[in-house]
Amino acid sequence: MYPRLSTFGRQSLDAELKRQSAYISLGLLALLFPFVPKWVIVLGVLFGVVAILYMPKNSFIFRAFASERDMEAGVLIGPLKFSFAILLLAILVVSLDLPVYVMAATIGIVAFGEGAATLVNVLVSRNKALFWIVTLLILGTLFGFIFGGWAMVNMGMGTDRLDLMFFLAVIGTVTGALLYTIVDEESIAIPLGAGMAMWLFSSFTYARIPASAEIIIAATFPLIIGVASYKLNAADLSGALAGVLSGLLMILFGGIGWFALLLVFFFLGTLFTKYKYRYKVEIGTAQMNKGSRGYRNVFGNCLFPLILVVGFGAIGSFELPYVGTVDRTIFIMGYLGAMATATADTLASEIGSTYRGEPRLITTLKKVRPGTDGAVSILGEVSALFGSVAIAVVAIAMGVAGPDAGVAFLLAVLGGLLGTNIDSVLGATFQQKKLLTNEGVNFFSTVVGGIISMGLYYLFFMY
Repeated sequence: MYPRLSTFGRQSLDAELKRQSAYISLGLLALLFPFVPKWVIVLGVLFGVVAILYMPKNSFIFRAFASERDMEAGVLIGPLKFSFAILLLAILVVSLDLPVYVMAATIGIVAFGEGAATLVNVLVSRNKALFWIVTLLILGTLFGFIFGGWAMVNMGMGTDRLDLMFFLAVIGTVTGALLYTIVDEESIAIPLGAGMAMWLFSSFTYARIPASAEIIIAATFPLIIGVASYKLNAADLSGALAGVLSGLLMILFGGIGWFALLLVFFFLGTLFTKYKYRYKVEIGTAQMNKGSRGYRNVFGNCLFPLILVVGFGAIGSFELPYVGTVDRTIFIMGYLGAMATATADTLASEIGSTYRGEPRLITTLKKVRPGTDGAVSILGEVSALFGSVAIAVVAIAMGVAGPDAGVAFLLAVLGGLLGTNIDSVLGATFQQKKLLTNEGVNFFSTVVGGIISMGLYYLFFMY
């Protein structure tokens, strides 16, 4: 799953050093991007794709780049896919005005960051995945910033936007590292995902870009928690990195208080996932992988809250036809409702599944076995109430409550309880019919819980 970690045992260190040095040397061509027309970049990358595709198998360059699989296939699979991904980004540079500095930063992250991280890994730790990931996050950010910053400065943007470039490099590196844990190690999704993430966040208008030191602090805190989660088997690497990305964005666009609510969700979810775990295994309701959660679990519960916190920080107050100005407090209420739903639903599932009686299906009220999708019980509903109240209380304590703490408490609890029961309805219908996965049900329930809180705030409290 992780680039070349599994193949090192079959290769000499000298061969690995030679191959990674070749990758890094090829990436140096990105330093020319600021000095040539955009169409020349496209043609140059296209020429590179064709050259790789038809490179003779017995040539020196082929042998420098080739892995065992490449030698068997007779083509440089990894470099070809990487070059094709860069070609797609180059086409976007010409057609949709994707910034050249984003493309340069992508090459810095993937070619230099990944290559250097692999070399450090085989030299120091002998193929430990966690060490490789952390090294990639550090070196990928460094080289992404160097390449992107070089392009920015030499394209006449000056040094004023270097903090933005550092922010983008962090986002691109975390996204790329996450994709490394999800897709094939040589998939074009990795450079494309890193580049598209940086493009997205470069398109926002920011009232203030955090300084590089602030971004480092904002990234380090979620990273430490992510590493601890992985070590404690609370999350796998994909889940830990998804949490790092979510935490980073919540801190930068909202503040530490918004991130604290994510920690409450994570802590309570982890604690009660382990609660009576053996009993839940016996009755078939236990979380898979010994309770270790992956990226699907994280994004299923946190994607909509993440959208809301970015909206709060990047959009703020906004205008609607026939409505006028909508205060950005509405994003806070939506966030509280969505996070309350995620927490309440997790506790309702993990604690409610230990109910010794027979729960009832929410759509028919017929008795069903514990763990049935859409089953509800008194214990589950009380647990959901506890989860919603926990989010509301911590939100008030951390200053994430808007102008009226009482309103925030009420809307968080209502959004959480209603969203949790919507989750049960979706589970009893769409999930039982295999039309939605558990993560899909979680996502839509957090959307509903957030929208309920936002709608109630708009109708009764905004004016």
